[in-house]
Amino acid sequence: MTKKNLPKYVYADRGYIRFIRRDRGMSVMMKEEPGSIEFWDHYQRLLKGKEPLPTKRTFETLILSYYESDRYTKRKPRTKQDYRTYLEHIRKIWGHIDPQKIERHHIYKLHQANADHWRKANYLVQVLVNILDHAQDIGFLKKEHGNPARGVRLFKQESDGWEPWSDEVREEFERMASPRALLVYELSLGLGQRIADTLKIRWDHIDSGAYDFHQGKTDKPLWVPLTERLARFLDNVPRVGLTVVTGEHGRPAGYDAVSDDIRKIRAKMEHPEAGKCVLHGLRKNAAMELYLAGCDDEMVKSVTGHSGVQMLKKYGGRVRQMELAKRAQAKRDEWEKNKNRT
Repeated sequence: MTKKNLPKYVYADRGYIRFIRRDRGMSVMMKEEPGSIEFWDHYQRLLKGKEPLPTKRTFETLILSYYESDRYTKRKPRTKQDYRTYLEHIRKIWGHIDPQKIERHHIYKLHQANADHWRKANYLVQVLVNILDHAQDIGFLKKEHGNPARGVRLFKQESDGWEPWSDEVREEFERMASPRALLVYELSLGLGQRIADTLKIRWDHIDSGAYDFHQGKTDKPLWVPLTERLARFLDNVPRVGLTVVTGEHGRPAGYDAVSDDIRKIRAKMEHPEAGKCVLHGLRKNAAMELYLAGCDDEMVKSVTGHSGVQMLKKYGGRVRQMELAKRAQAKRDEWEKNKNRT
């Protein structure tokens, strides 16, 4: 049986055959010969429900158990998706290893091995902290021995994250952008959302001049009025599909296709900073403009959906500090005048 002829949910995996059903957290190695009676019997059992978890104490078993635990199932959809990427990486490299044999120096070496991608390296450690806590919950690790992933020093972010687009870059981009790229740009700037949420905007999500939705990463409900600029822009956008941003035949546009649009435009731009500008930087532009308009932290959060002030400090940056300082000193001047009158 060739790879093309394998049934649904069955994949070739490093010389083996594996049944993988992500919506149920299932990943089961099938040792039977593909196409045999034993293979189809096993396949039918897997379709009907989960097999009992293997009893052997390995990272493979630990991760499968973690997928069924509240530590995983109660996370937001976007977080679960991110976690699964790193959990599958851990399972690939350590799946056969007993978690009790992993010590802090092993996790440190894994972290250092990914130093060129500090976000990935830090996320790996954070995921390991969670699954090794779960290992203690189910008796795979003794609590008195502690969690070896806790305390591993994470790499520090060297900057405030994605760079906002300068006025000069924005002006050049607006002149050169294709219709779809300009639409994504205006939506990103006007609503201040992550690109994944921007691409999911449907026309029926926009009602009475506002965008009503749930953020994908946080599942937080938000109602964000359109800016006058964005409302005018959308008035001239043809409605050819269910979503505002579309691909071929009015279908929803994919992230890769839109990113490719942006990259091609940036490659033609003359401004030296154009290569550094990514769509997520426009989320920072939106936050900065809100601060420049005199909004406080709570007002900015009501638009961008940030849950805490620490991230807003990165997004607002120096603009946030300057605007807050202006308002603080203005209040001080007013207090001084009132004091002198008495």
